[in-house]
Amino acid sequence: MLLRFLKSNQAYHFVLIPLIIVALWIRSWLHPAVFPFFEGENQMLLYRPVHQLLSGSAMANAVAAMLFAMLLAFLILRLNTVFAFIRVRTFLPSNIFVLIISGLLLAHTLHPVYFGALFLLLATERIFSAYESQQIHSNAFDAGFLISVGSLFYFSLIFYFPVIWIGLLLIRKTPEWRHFALALTGALLPWLFAFSYYFLTDSLPELATTVNQNLVTPNNLLQQGSFNHLIYLGFLILLILPGSFFLIGQIDEKKISTRKYFQIFFVIFLTSVALLLVVPAVSLEILLIMAIPLTFLISNYLIYMRRQFWGNVLIYLFLGLIIYLQFA
Repeated sequence: MLLRFLKSNQAYHFVLIPLIIVALWIRSWLHPAVFPFFEGENQMLLYRPVHQLLSGSAMANAVAAMLFAMLLAFLILRLNTVFAFIRVRTFLPSNIFVLIISGLLLAHTLHPVYFGALFLLLATERIFSAYESQQIHSNAFDAGFLISVGSLFYFSLIFYFPVIWIGLLLIRKTPEWRHFALALTGALLPWLFAFSYYFLTDSLPELATTVNQNLVTPNNLLQQGSFNHLIYLGFLILLILPGSFFLIGQIDEKKISTRKYFQIFFVIFLTSVALLLVVPAVSLEILLIMAIPLTFLISNYLIYMRRQFWGNVLIYLFLGLIIYLQFA
């Protein structure tokens, strides 16, 4: 059965995952396109040279997005392998992540949110590592630093900084004030260098304009989405709701560390929803970051559900919907 195949712990997945991406992104190979950026969205300090390098080729953008998708899938695998909050050796989280973003057609070309997701994953790993560490000074600083660097690619990532403080409160019984100060220091440092660069190049107004555009520019991608987008989002909700109730029902059976990890994922998900609702410039691209906590929620549901028949049905529906979206 397909679910059993996807959740196995065999080395062939290292080859299978790239093949799945190539196969399910066929529309991007046939009709490559550059993301429809609003003004300023591609002009953050660290993303601008990437955009200038790749903007001349839609196919290069598609290849870069595919490589990022592979990297994120394997980082998600590593996160579960290291911290084992899903107490099974499985490739399912990586495969579920690939399926989720394969249905997000706008994610099939490079966007700053890919860098945001990468740095958020790295920061999350540093927060999780603080659970069993005696000294977490470097964890706090590194997490703040990573979020800040990521925001110089994808500005809205800076709004995930409170996840670090909340994560430290959840992970440590008695966090020290210096841990919060170190996280803040780490977050301020990249922006201090960015401010210095704009100051020395006499372009501070450009920085102010770019930040403002990434905050208040109305981004109507969600409103302009097709009916097919709504069907896909509805299917994801169909997976999220039972997955959430299932996790709540088994939460008392899980290790304390696992509960804390899932609580941090929940904070990341809530932050993403809040940004989608409150920040005008944030739109469908944020679903790529939402896919990180949703990946583990859905994987936990599919692995531990009693009747695997229904799990297979959901996977087949998921795959069929993705294929339909490629050609609709």
